[in-house]
Amino acid sequence: MESKKTESTNTLKPQFELVMGHVACRIFIAIFIILITIPPIYRNAFDISSYFDNESSSEIFSLAPILKIFKKQKGLPLNVHFNDFEENLKSAVFAEPPRKIIQSSLSLGPLKEGNRKTSIGEEGWLFFRNTLNTLTGYGPLKEEPDFVNKDPNIKNGGGPLSVIKKFANQLDSFGSHLILVNIPTKAMVYPEKIAKNIDGPIRHPDAEKFFADLESIPNVDVLDLTDPLFQLRNSVQVFLKQDTHWTPQGMEESAKIIANHIHSMGLNFDKTKIDYQEKEERSGYGDLVDNLQIFKQGFNKELVNVHPIKGMTKDINSEVILLGDSFTNIYSSNTGLGWGSGAGLPEHLAINLGMPLDVISINGGGATEVRKKLAQRRGSAIKMKNKKIIIWAITSRDLFQSESQRHEAGIKWDTVKFNELEPKKELPNSPIIVRARLTKKPNIPNPQLTTYKDLLYGSDYEIIEKISGDIQDDNGKIAVINWAFKNRKIKPSAEYALEREAIIKLVPFEEMKELQTLEQVYDGDIFDLYWEVSENSDKSTEINQILAENTGLRHKIASITSGIFAIFIFLGTRFIPKHSC
Repeated sequence: MESKKTESTNTLKPQFELVMGHVACRIFIAIFIILITIPPIYRNAFDISSYFDNESSSEIFSLAPILKIFKKQKGLPLNVHFNDFEENLKSAVFAEPPRKIIQSSLSLGPLKEGNRKTSIGEEGWLFFRNTLNTLTGYGPLKEEPDFVNKDPNIKNGGGPLSVIKKFANQLDSFGSHLILVNIPTKAMVYPEKIAKNIDGPIRHPDAEKFFADLESIPNVDVLDLTDPLFQLRNSVQVFLKQDTHWTPQGMEESAKIIANHIHSMGLNFDKTKIDYQEKEERSGYGDLVDNLQIFKQGFNKELVNVHPIKGMTKDINSEVILLGDSFTNIYSSNTGLGWGSGAGLPEHLAINLGMPLDVISINGGGATEVRKKLAQRRGSAIKMKNKKIIIWAITSRDLFQSESQRHEAGIKWDTVKFNELEPKKELPNSPIIVRARLTKKPNIPNPQLTTYKDLLYGSDYEIIEKISGDIQDDNGKIAVINWAFKNRKIKPSAEYALEREAIIKLVPFEEMKELQTLEQVYDGDIFDLYWEVSENSDKSTEINQILAENTGLRHKIASITSGIFAIFIFLGTRFIPKHSC
């Protein structure tokens, strides 16, 4: 029986055998080799060609990608170095056009498929995918268990509840009252745009107990804006369709709710003349369209009507502090968000209270960075005794993420220490120049994977020599802020290596007003922050013109190199021995 079965199988084999000609076989092999080799060859040829340009230098152009694998940052674990290298290859510039073509066909076609950052809902509504993942499941109270593939770098502890309680105790010691404002995410207020069978607002399962626990603290009030905004949506649109953030109408109503709560506390403040200006129309595609990384022609710009405010709306000496993130910055600061300035939450809170506010707001920094910046002010422990109210406006996303979600999103809940030094004295307005050594630097995330397109980072420096100017330092140490990336493009300052020793020109970071709201990453605890003034700042326009002229030439060099290599591949297939394909 067995021999018959074998014989039967052998007789069937020839019926399913595929025969391919030698020429066709060689062509398919050549195409396969080209597909897997040409992209990295093109990219490396493009980058290496920069070295033949007299105006190029290592300060402007990065190393060719294939060489970067051998340039590990000192102190960086090898696995992190390889992961960063792999992610940089995924986000390669040469691959941007095909990525956009593929993503555009997925997002704008019948599939309506988003990506890892943006989810496409009903009627073209866009949602930040990270916020959808934080609506259910594990959170600040229901801790996630350990599992096999859990990232070992996730640190236990430091959840929002314990950190907020400690911050409230610190404020209580200063005689300050904390108003925690919970700003819902778009999906919480418009759940039917995700799934049509959902009627009411969505809340995380931990929300009720979490807020009740905070309400039990004597100097803490919780204002949850979820229900008010859900009711308001019946008359006006309260969230932008293509952006993570609220509309001007949703923001203005929230400002009134917060101001009314403060008025009900019976506090007296000195009034300042603040007035409304004429309404104006603004437009933008929205950050969620940007995060889709597609050709924008598939979307129309959203139009909004904002109500700008004139008068003094911000004052560092105000008795009321507003801590916030991008929900505070939108319509208020034009840096990074693209919706204009002078008409955001700080301005509308100011006109409703009749007084200016001390405002600290950082995109993506609502959990820790704003508190850290407040505490880092020289003499903050003394100055805080003059602050009556601290409004902390923070999104539900930051409050209700699990440990893994916080780690993936780069959200930290750290305690802060207030500066007990004497308040900063006015120093002569002279240039600060020092020779310093870089001693500590944070890991810089992949710009293609971050929520915001701009990022600043802080490093610790040890002063070797004070060359000119008066500088306030912490036992010879200072923190220096630099660009990590701008518009998702890595800046030369991001390549600074540990032990870098240089003569640098500095200004106090607080003087860089236009940069205060940008997302920042700094892991140190030094109070004195400075901004490094680039020596090439005057040449930036000229350099950009040179770069624009040379980019076309470099693309030609890369194309010719890739073409020659492709020809060699086809010629090389002639030497493949003849066999049955």
